[in-house]
Amino acid sequence: MKNAFNLYKRDYKGEETLYLNYYNKTNKRFRVSLRKATDCLKMNTDEALEFFKDKSLKEILAFVNRLEAMKNANKRVKNAEKQTHRIQSKITILQALKRFLALKIGLKQTSINSLENVFNSIFNVMGLKESDKLKKITQERISRYHEKTLKLYKKNTIHNLNANLRSFLAFCESELFINKNPYFSITLKNAKEAKAIDPFTLEEVKTLLENAPTLRLKAFLVVAFFTGMRTGEQLALTWEDIDFNQKTITINKSLNELGQITSPKNKPSVREVDLLEPVEKILKELQASEPENKKFVFIDMPKRSSVFQRHFKKLLKALNLKDRKLYTTRHTFASLMLSQGEEAMWVSKTLGHKDLNTTYKTYSHYIPKQDKERAKFIKGIL
Repeated sequence: MKNAFNLYKRDYKGEETLYLNYYNKTNKRFRVSLRKATDCLKMNTDEALEFFKDKSLKEILAFVNRLEAMKNANKRVKNAEKQTHRIQSKITILQALKRFLALKIGLKQTSINSLENVFNSIFNVMGLKESDKLKKITQERISRYHEKTLKLYKKNTIHNLNANLRSFLAFCESELFINKNPYFSITLKNAKEAKAIDPFTLEEVKTLLENAPTLRLKAFLVVAFFTGMRTGEQLALTWEDIDFNQKTITINKSLNELGQITSPKNKPSVREVDLLEPVEKILKELQASEPENKKFVFIDMPKRSSVFQRHFKKLLKALNLKDRKLYTTRHTFASLMLSQGEEAMWVSKTLGHKDLNTTYKTYSHYIPKQDKERAKFIKGIL
């Protein structure tokens, strides 16, 4: 086989070129230029001839085939780079965002909607529209984004915006929608802190309940102030959830912003809370005024509604009380109970917190300091 070929030099386009001449098993003749092999070896024609003359035909062809494979691979890489460049030059922010959100498998629709709102805020700050090309998100825009968010938002909000933007751009880089992630972090030590929780005092709670214009609003506020339920959880309550015999309320669903009944926020949110005396009293009064077949406690049917929020705001204004969100009733429950010495664990479980750390992190300053002498039982042990 080694003798079934020969090497020779020949002029090609004014340049001396080395060729391989060989026959296959069927005696078919082949001629192969070794110009690329010579260039790859960085040899002149005579040096290449000297190099190959001691090689077998199999070795020479293997070398030539490797060079051809490398050429094809480089061609594929270049084609892929061209294709990537075409994608990067055309893809819009909206197209990339849809792909990003599509991977958020398992999230509720309300959570997806919240994420969309977050990104709307981000792109508005950047001065971009969803129809703009993704490549418009540059380091220069990120820099301006950081400057503006420090002026517009509180620290917690900025943390949330930054985390989502960073995650989105990392995804875009991994999908080759962009060559390099333009995001960079900054310190937030000078960012504005969120406003402290401003719950109602017990006297303000009494004033609100005494002046509620309707039984339904009064009942809603009593339940809100003395169970600490989230608004969506309270709106989803059915009469079946109220056990007047065992004096408990079962919380296992929530009414979302789309007017749909869904599971609560998280696993600890599914809970059973105590039916405290004022709550029991007002719910019995409300039930007596309702049709016997009415399913839900506070709404007629599941639908998105802000009626309680509107009436609450109107009542605050009429009583010259500081404007607050309806959700403040939840903070008020926690602050009142803890400040009056109720057990932190009971408050935490009633609120549906994941653990005591969540409760302490938000409400620890409402827990009164104990002045009593500690560990009296060990006095005189020595």
